[in-house]
Amino acid sequence: MLAWMMYVTMVTLLLSGAALAAEHTARLHRASTRWIWILTIIASLLLPTVIASVSVQMPSMFSPTVSQNIVALREVTSERLSPASWVKDSTGKAPEWRGLDPVLKNAWVVVSAGMLLVLVVTGTHLFLRKRRWAKQTFNGTLVYITADIGPAVVGLLRPRIVVPSWVMQSPRSQQAIVLAHEQSHLDAHDPQLLTIALCLLVAMPWNLPLWWQLRRLRYAIEVDCDARVLRGGHDVNTYGETLIEVGERQSAFIGSVAAMSESKSFLEERIRIMVLKPTKLGRIVAVGLACLSVGMVTVAAQVGPPNAASTTTIERQQVAVNPDVLAGYVGNYQFGKNGVMHITRDGSRLFLQLTGQQVVEVFPESETKFFAKIVDAQISFVKDAQGNTTSLTLHQNGMNQSAPRIDATAAKQIEETTAAKIHSQQPNPGSEAALRRTIDAVTAGKPNLSEMSPELAKATEQQLPKLQPMLVTMGPVQSIAFNGVGNQGWDTYLVRHANGTTQWHILIDDKGIIIGALVSAGP
Repeated sequence: MLAWMMYVTMVTLLLSGAALAAEHTARLHRASTRWIWILTIIASLLLPTVIASVSVQMPSMFSPTVSQNIVALREVTSERLSPASWVKDSTGKAPEWRGLDPVLKNAWVVVSAGMLLVLVVTGTHLFLRKRRWAKQTFNGTLVYITADIGPAVVGLLRPRIVVPSWVMQSPRSQQAIVLAHEQSHLDAHDPQLLTIALCLLVAMPWNLPLWWQLRRLRYAIEVDCDARVLRGGHDVNTYGETLIEVGERQSAFIGSVAAMSESKSFLEERIRIMVLKPTKLGRIVAVGLACLSVGMVTVAAQVGPPNAASTTTIERQQVAVNPDVLAGYVGNYQFGKNGVMHITRDGSRLFLQLTGQQVVEVFPESETKFFAKIVDAQISFVKDAQGNTTSLTLHQNGMNQSAPRIDATAAKQIEETTAAKIHSQQPNPGSEAALRRTIDAVTAGKPNLSEMSPELAKATEQQLPKLQPMLVTMGPVQSIAFNGVGNQGWDTYLVRHANGTTQWHILIDDKGIIIGALVSAGP
């Protein structure tokens, strides 16, 4: 948990820097900036979660379709940028700090619940106070009149302008500017935007950079409002004087609302932004800041989460093998119920092709072991006492799948049967029911291993720490739709969950045993 919190904080800091650079770029072009910060807050919550838990489809030669392989996004991040390495000792093992995980989780829940309670209490208190405020038509606009609160906009579903009584005695030009400013907040739905940001903050109240992002959002809301008011035709000098007048009469605190009054330092910055004139140097700076912003977002996406892959790529050395040895491997090998691996040779080169997929060249690292270069997969040939090849074993994704050698007649029969199934586009009886049971069991963390082949059962146990969180995040199954039969005769299904979709490929034998299953997050 500590490593996770450090990871999220680091990503948030990088996104904050990117947003700050993007904000200055937008201001040099006199564009709106508040959307930069609300999107940054959302990205700070979603990006770490998506990278740590979502998988995508990548090319592979051994999956049921020609171009599908499940790759977790965390596996393409950089471990060198991962804060998880900061909380490891010199032996590479996690320190005793992990004992704090339960405390941190409980504290997270308590703080989030407390913050939510504060927001509810504050909103309720403000609602009760509003009932005591007087309503009055002010320069043609219905507003609340108070003794020392405002100018501001309060409320979520039906926000209203609040002005202090001293505004009633101000010059009409200042009154018009005050109303124009607060009306601009209403028209831009700034109260709702600020409320959304506060509610998002409840999800990670311990993430301090998020609080800074909220502060920048509030500032951006006011700067954007200033720009809209001035575009409406108000004099910049009178507008600045009005801001100073309002700043000298600080409003009583009523929570996080869109208010005209801010700190004196920020008031000076707002006035400076209003009178800023575009220059040629400013355009060059804007380009540089835009590049910096994109670069920092890219770095943020490359930060490795605590559960990032830690495997080391093995450098495989190609060796020379006698072509006569390669000739002994040429033939057909049965993969499961519907697949045949064809091994062919062209001189000193060896090729393989699995039913429904492309031809792939493999390279020898010994007389019996070969590897592919386009994917991380290897095959090894098994020989009997007489030196005859009897089977091959595929090593991929932590699995070892054995395929016995078969003659050409058996291979032809398997492929004809598979082709007929593909042509029929009808699912195997019981495959949908088996899929539903599998999803429910994996989501509960208790997969039905007795319904799976030994190889699939082993792979499921290995992948459970990744599969279960993904399915839990997707939520309960709402519907399962058959999408057809894939290139290897696997049944394909689109499963709609409460929070998204998953795509499944499943293959069962004549006894109802699941001998193959693959899943990926859908669009």
